[in-house]
Amino acid sequence: MQMADTDDPRRGYHDIGGKDYGAIDPEVTEMKPWERQSTAISNALGAAGRHLYVTDESRRAREQMGEPLYSDLDYYERSTESMKMILVEKGLFTEEELETRMAEIAQRMAEARK
Repeated sequence: MQMADTDDPRRGYHDIGGKDYGAIDPEVTEMKPWERQSTAISNALGAAGRHLYVTDESRRAREQMGEPLYSDLDYYERSTESMKMILVEKGLFTEEELETRMAEIAQRMAEARK
């Protein structure tokens, strides 16, 4: 797994501070409903709530995702993925249990749309 920046091996692939990635559009600030929900769950499980994980664990999980996944995900997707990784590591549920539950929810939603 590639952990270092391809331009500077002293930096991790996730360390983009000071790099020129162009202008940030300040008009694109409204969170999508799922992003709000993910943030609320993270707050409820993290330091503001149940203390099931801390910021350092979230940072470590993001850094260990690997460059391809990290680069493919946006901010909230990385946050949600890192939260999932930590909760699986801690044994709160397995990847298989999560996938099964997500499939059940998707099926219920599809049936409700009929």
